[in-house]
Amino acid sequence: MRSDPSTKNRHSSPSRRGLVAQFVIFTVVAIALVGVGIFFYYPSFSGNQDSIDPILATVTRGEFVSQVLDQGEVQSSENVEIRCEVSARGGSLSVIEVCPEGTRVKAGDFLVRLDSSSFEKELEQQKIAVANSLTSVIQSKAAKEAAVASRKEYVEGIFVEKLKEIENEAFDAESQIETANQEYQQALDYLNHTKKLVSKGFATNQQLETDKFGVAKAEIAKKRGLNSKELAATKKRVLIEITREKELIQLDSDIEAANVKYNNELEAKAVEEGQLEEIQNLIAKCEIRVPKGVSGQVVYAKESSRGGNDWVLEEGTTVRERQVLVRLPNPDKMEVKALINEQSITQIEPGMPVSISVDALNDQTLKGIVTKVNQYAESSGWMSSSVRKYAVFVKILDPPEALKPGMNASVNIQVRYEKNAILAPIQTVYAVQDQQFCLVKKGEDEWETREVEVAADNSQMVLITSGLEEGEELVMNPGAYKEMMDLPEIKLDTKIELPEGGDQEAQAARENAARVKQSGMAGGPQGQDGESRDGQGRNGPGGPGGGGGFSASGMVDGMMSRYDTSGDGKIDQDEMASLSDRAKGMVENADADGDGAVTKDELTKAAAAMMQRFRGGGGGGGGE
Repeated sequence: MRSDPSTKNRHSSPSRRGLVAQFVIFTVVAIALVGVGIFFYYPSFSGNQDSIDPILATVTRGEFVSQVLDQGEVQSSENVEIRCEVSARGGSLSVIEVCPEGTRVKAGDFLVRLDSSSFEKELEQQKIAVANSLTSVIQSKAAKEAAVASRKEYVEGIFVEKLKEIENEAFDAESQIETANQEYQQALDYLNHTKKLVSKGFATNQQLETDKFGVAKAEIAKKRGLNSKELAATKKRVLIEITREKELIQLDSDIEAANVKYNNELEAKAVEEGQLEEIQNLIAKCEIRVPKGVSGQVVYAKESSRGGNDWVLEEGTTVRERQVLVRLPNPDKMEVKALINEQSITQIEPGMPVSISVDALNDQTLKGIVTKVNQYAESSGWMSSSVRKYAVFVKILDPPEALKPGMNASVNIQVRYEKNAILAPIQTVYAVQDQQFCLVKKGEDEWETREVEVAADNSQMVLITSGLEEGEELVMNPGAYKEMMDLPEIKLDTKIELPEGGDQEAQAARENAARVKQSGMAGGPQGQDGESRDGQGRNGPGGPGGGGGFSASGMVDGMMSRYDTSGDGKIDQDEMASLSDRAKGMVENADADGDGAVTKDELTKAAAAMMQRFRGGGGGGGGE
């Protein structure tokens, strides 16, 4: 059965007309509601601008409290680290026993015991080495004393004996010469007498020859005596001038050699004894106790590695020299390290009172005092927020025993308190650039625009130092009644006048920028597409993928030119302090060798790696 087209149109037309009518009615109602809202919310749209009925607030006098609220972490201001002071021969030591974590300890209390069995074996061997060294010292000392005695023996004994023997020989020679002279004179007298007798015939020629032989024999005896005397003198001279000097040189060298050997043996003995003492100290250090003047609560040290294998102090684990084993925070000297946003840090000073809420203590409120405000912002990573945070340290007064290091805490720092202050709701103040205004009710339908001075606010009330009196009524949200207010004209921006010498600084900056740009345009580093970079280190169009983009070398050149203020080819820690948060994070991450300074090569490698990650390993979009 076919439907009649005319019937269908008759049924559909009223429906369409109804929808259109509903839409028109809805639109009219919406416009009316908007108009009514505008009429009541903005009195200026009503016909009567002189008669308004705003919400009013009264200026009061009372206490003004301004606070800064932020989060922090509980820690101890006296946190002593107990390290492993044992140098293990094999590189590591095993833990045998540890004090339970959380125990309150004082000076002399037991903390950790390490395995000392290997040192005890070395101790026995070293004791033998010390004994052998002592034997060598005794022997070398005896040799030294013997050498000294030998010299004394020669000087006072052997030399004197030899000298006396030679002198006796000289005496014997003198006696021999004197005897020979007498015998020679006697033989000569005999010879002369015999010659007279022979001439008279009373003696024979044989007797004469015998007397001549006696004279010759006496002459020989005389010469031998002279030779003996001369020989004795020569022996004495040689003994005193040569032999004695030679013997003393030899004896002195023997003494010196014996003394050197003795000193060497003493040093060797000292070395051996030092090694013995070192081993004994290592054994003693294997039992770690709380140092003198230290007390606290035992907290085990923990270390995290990149491989995910965390190290925790416990029995059986191995430790290395200088590794932190235990930390002893003083539970009586607890503090909160809070990180405050840069917008609020200038309001905080040491000595300000603080209210502290610790999450783990069931909202128990503690009292504290600001003790330190860091002058430099905390370091942050590359992906961190651009808002800088400064560390503020708050001493906790009378910390409870349940308070532990590492707990989360909220600090409420009272940055300003005025006991008798003029106060007004913050909604009553309207700012025009650097001026503050309130709309004051003076009478029935009379309103006065009043400039006020606001010293501080606490997000609810403002502290008024001039312009208002207690009891005056103010219009809430005066910005909605600007046509009723007598406001100053907005000051237009004017030329910035540089201080003396600023023009020269500006000219130098422009010249430097021109040099950087010129070096990039001609012969300097270029973009990957072959086109030169602009003065800001960017590639021209047509880079990889056709989209252009930053060049690693260009970015590095710009950073080095801007931040290497000393011109030494690297960005040191002092220069890093002036960097922005993001730039500082990148520069710190580029310090591959960890020397605290970043060279251009290190920065280039880091920038190239970063850009590679941003590109996803390839070029940009496929522009032509």
